[in-house]
Amino acid sequence: MTLAFPRTLEAVTPQWLTEVLQADGVIGDAVVIAFDGKPLGAGAGFQSSMQRLTLTYSNPTCGGPTKLIIKLTSLDPGSRQIDEAFNFYEKEVGFYQSIAPSTPIRAPKAYFSGYDPGLREYTLLLEDLTPLRVADQLDGLTLAQTQQALRSLAGLHGRWWRDPVLPDMPWLISLNSPQMKALEPIYQQCWPATVAFLGDAMSPPMRALGDRFATQIGTLQDRVMQQPCTVVHGDYRADNIFFSDDGASNGFAVADWQIVMQAGGALDVAYLLTGSLDRELRRTHETDLLRGYHDALKSHGVDDYAFEVFREDYRACVMLTWRWPVIAIGALDHANERGVALFRAWTDRAMAAIVDLDAGGVLL
Repeated sequence: MTLAFPRTLEAVTPQWLTEVLQADGVIGDAVVIAFDGKPLGAGAGFQSSMQRLTLTYSNPTCGGPTKLIIKLTSLDPGSRQIDEAFNFYEKEVGFYQSIAPSTPIRAPKAYFSGYDPGLREYTLLLEDLTPLRVADQLDGLTLAQTQQALRSLAGLHGRWWRDPVLPDMPWLISLNSPQMKALEPIYQQCWPATVAFLGDAMSPPMRALGDRFATQIGTLQDRVMQQPCTVVHGDYRADNIFFSDDGASNGFAVADWQIVMQAGGALDVAYLLTGSLDRELRRTHETDLLRGYHDALKSHGVDDYAFEVFREDYRACVMLTWRWPVIAIGALDHANERGVALFRAWTDRAMAAIVDLDAGGVLL
């Protein structure tokens, strides 16, 4: 779409919304005559300014969406700086323009996506996924939710498995790109804060392993990139996944595609299972969950990836995913009670998985 786009909420107008929705063919010749905006809950959209818009039409029966989500460039200087380092805005727009239209996994429908590379500003006008409900990572996923999330993930990975067009998307960076290699020094900066945050909850062997890991993140990223590459979500966890109450297959969607990249698919699997499942649930069902994902991957045409190879790839990715909670804790607002509780749960689950699988054994 070539429409100009607003860079701030104040610049969003009924006329612009009308032009977008008419161009999409969803409201005919009806017009948006007014809208109300309401910021999403605290902690939502860390890298973006997000609001839920409630629309009023000249013809109330036109069939247009009554609620939409708009994502705009963050006003926070720190968030802007992070985007400059990792191109989050460009990647999310690239996903909606180039990947979402031909991917089985459901993402919110994008009515508009625009990115200005000069100013590094973007706007997304997205479907409101209500009545689907976002999961809660603090509570953790149920077994049925995890199975559904892995089946859908296999659809994403299978569609783009070893796809030769991936290198033709320069915005779709790889796991071992210079931007992602920058995570090693960032981890090193954040590691002391994580050690202090966890205190006695971190065993001495785990602390020693975290010290070793600090200088091998880039090397492990290179190793994971030797796995069969596909499109990975990059932040595949409960807080980004929506479910229906009845578990229907069409009642599932995944949001927040700012970290999308090229990598081995086992990375998303490890991130989900070690961050969003109660550790006893993972321990009890891990092998069956991995086999379920692998079987679903085969159903999407992937027939050259043995389960035994996948399981070793998963083990390496379990170690690699440890970097994300550590980096997040380094920027954690300790006044955010849910955030503190979440990262205590996340690190507890991740450390248990690392120990259970001897994931530290993949390090040099």
